[in-house]
Amino acid sequence: MKKQKKAKIKEEKKFNLKFIPVIIALALIIVSVFFYENIGLMGNIILLAAIVGVVPYAFFSYFEYKKIRTMEEQLPIFLLDLSEAQKIGMTLPEALKQVAKTDYGKLTEEIKRINYQLSWGIPAQEAMNNFAIRLKKSKLIGRVVRIINEAYSSGGDIARTMEATASDITSIKEAERERRAVTYQHMLIMYAIYFIFIGIVIGLSQTLIPLMELDIQSGIAGDIMTFSDPCQPCLENPELFCINCSIFSVVCQMFLIEESCYYYALFLLMAIIQGIFSGLVAGQIGEGSVTAGLKHSSIMTISGFSILLFLLKAGVI
Repeated sequence: MKKQKKAKIKEEKKFNLKFIPVIIALALIIVSVFFYENIGLMGNIILLAAIVGVVPYAFFSYFEYKKIRTMEEQLPIFLLDLSEAQKIGMTLPEALKQVAKTDYGKLTEEIKRINYQLSWGIPAQEAMNNFAIRLKKSKLIGRVVRIINEAYSSGGDIARTMEATASDITSIKEAERERRAVTYQHMLIMYAIYFIFIGIVIGLSQTLIPLMELDIQSGIAGDIMTFSDPCQPCLENPELFCINCSIFSVVCQMFLIEESCYYYALFLLMAIIQGIFSGLVAGQIGEGSVTAGLKHSSIMTISGFSILLFLLKAGVI
């Protein structure tokens, strides 16, 4: 029982590590409140909090997702070995103890945990249920555990059931690999679209903004066509529709943008929004998971934003 309690505590600590960046991010947000008089500094601290809270969490979730997918790939081999052990007359608990000596990659640690629990006197069905609970993010493993437990409790031919289940899982995984091979190109297209968008923003910055800073005389009836900052009226008469201008003003103070604040802030925010949602779509298309999309969102958003900010500070745009 002591060993079981220690293992449980260790597992809980490992789980809590995932939320450490989020806790740090919340602490940074609280600290930023003390700099409310300096909007630029306060905005930068909040931005740092967002990066610290979101990016590590996104990559941790992605690595967890990949680990589970790797385990699912090894699951058919585990089931076939379990089936072979039962064919020679072993009971399910004996078969589980036997296959725990085999290397199944990422799945090995979980199989050994099942073996440890069996050695503590925990029933085989409960040990399998605990296995499914630990990997609750995998619906496939949960279904397999339910099938094994149902066959075990009903007294059916568990060996044949496991062979059939392993065959079905193999077919499913082959179909998923074929789908990923087809959709991988579409995922790359999402990256291409995003960086084409960044290129268009750079082009607009070099052509449109200088034009907007000029007063162009039409020469017809003395009319004068001018391009001005859309947020200029908000300085004199603030209204509800000026909220976006307040956001743009904060962005400019954060990154010390003095000229053409409205347009540069708009482009930077557009790069962030486009990066987030393009990444989520890329993850859903390429890997069938929004969790995987968090990784793509982080890569696109950080790279696109960094490119624009670097070119802006370098005076290229």
